[in-house]
Amino acid sequence: MLIEIIENSLQTAILLICAVISLIRAAADRSRAWTLTFFFYGSGALGDIYWLVCLLFFGVSPQITLVSDLSWAASYIFLYLLLRQTAAPEENGKLRLLPWIGPVFSAAAAVYFMQWGSVLSNLYPAVLMGLLSYSAIHRLMAGERFRKQRLLLVSILVLYLLEYALWISSCIWEYTPTSPYYWFDILLTVSFPIFIFGTKKAVAE
Repeated sequence: MLIEIIENSLQTAILLICAVISLIRAAADRSRAWTLTFFFYGSGALGDIYWLVCLLFFGVSPQITLVSDLSWAASYIFLYLLLRQTAAPEENGKLRLLPWIGPVFSAAAAVYFMQWGSVLSNLYPAVLMGLLSYSAIHRLMAGERFRKQRLLLVSILVLYLLEYALWISSCIWEYTPTSPYYWFDILLTVSFPIFIFGTKKAVAE
């Protein structure tokens, strides 16, 4: 329980700091990209805050996770909108098979996770994560057209991999202080500030 409280507190603090930085940049630059970055961080922080409140005041992880799940799903949506906002004017290119590896893996993982959750609760994260991974890989393969977005795209793929590492490890190992779940969550926490630099580079003149 203590390790979970410490880890959630650290992640919440980092998300809130990143949200404040993004809000300041959004206000200073009047930038839609920075506004979307703020909502990405803010939505993620709301989900963590709800989880942390349950741990601190009730002594258990939340029995109803809908609040956190919807908050985290909203953060993925804002991240995708950020991609759209910072995209090059023309995205059309020849069809490639490699970008589909993300959606296919997300679909397979959703079927696996349905052993522990409902169809809907596993379907919408798979759709959102599949969309993010497809967009990121597709643009990385497009070469110079998305050069300014590269750090943001790599950050999204890191997020994708760490989220699935978290979810899969939670199904395999018990929650103990040495569980791989917490190590992946710490790596995820450390990766969040990279999106600040990714947005900064993507909107640079």
